[in-house]
Amino acid sequence: MRVFLPDKVGFCFGVKRAISRVEEKLKEGKEKIYCLGDLIHNPEVMENLVRKGLKVISDLSEVKGGVVFTRAHGTPHSVLEEAAKRKIKIVETTCPYVIRLQKIARRLAEMSYPLVIVGSREHPEIDSLIANIKANIYVVSCPEEVKKLPSLKKIAVLSQTTESLDNFKNIVNNLLKGRLEVRVFNTLCRVVRERQEETRELAEKVEAMVVVGGRNSSNTRKLVKICQEKGVKTFFVEKKEDLNYQEIKKLKSVGVTGGTSTPEETVKEVAKSIIELT
Repeated sequence: MRVFLPDKVGFCFGVKRAISRVEEKLKEGKEKIYCLGDLIHNPEVMENLVRKGLKVISDLSEVKGGVVFTRAHGTPHSVLEEAAKRKIKIVETTCPYVIRLQKIARRLAEMSYPLVIVGSREHPEIDSLIANIKANIYVVSCPEEVKKLPSLKKIAVLSQTTESLDNFKNIVNNLLKGRLEVRVFNTLCRVVRERQEETRELAEKVEAMVVVGGRNSSNTRKLVKICQEKGVKTFFVEKKEDLNYQEIKKLKSVGVTGGTSTPEETVKEVAKSIIELT
């Protein structure tokens, strides 16, 4: 059996930076360390941080001294204001690409543009955007949902940073129909785009793809969808123990990739365990 990996796997810059900041603080061991929700969408990483002492909370009322880290997906300003009132120390770990998205959205809102965001309404990145930007915001997840939008003569279109480039393009093409002014801003994360393209190329030359990452990870689920759309057998696992070895050992070629919130060593462990089947 031949096993292939893309040129790059592992964390993107934003995820790596967020984890590094938390781990540095945990090593100091001077005070309690909290995170308001999951720092990133990867159960393995979060379990490891919790073992080291991180306390994951859902509300600031749970804080008893110490420091609170925000999640990489962004935080509503109202939460930061509440923390200031409670005199809670906050450390921001919002991804730079998410910050860029919010800056562009704020500027467009000030210019009175209704905003169409391509992404998932349930994702915390979209939640924080809607909470922080005063504008008419419409979230669209697929081309079919464009029909449900009100008749707007001018709009600005942005994307969740972890969205699929193909889906973004398809929705933009649909939005162009019948509108006088459509301003489009590609706010996808560069690393996410590159990972999607590498995964697409890999899926074209193998019998099956193994995508490694958290099931709650948006960017990882997009990789799964890309593989499925290419028509290859696709396995979605969080770690090597989740592999269906009986199915995989029947194959002659397998590609292994991982989301940008998946540790490099986890992806390589999965690839190694497949190689050892031969």
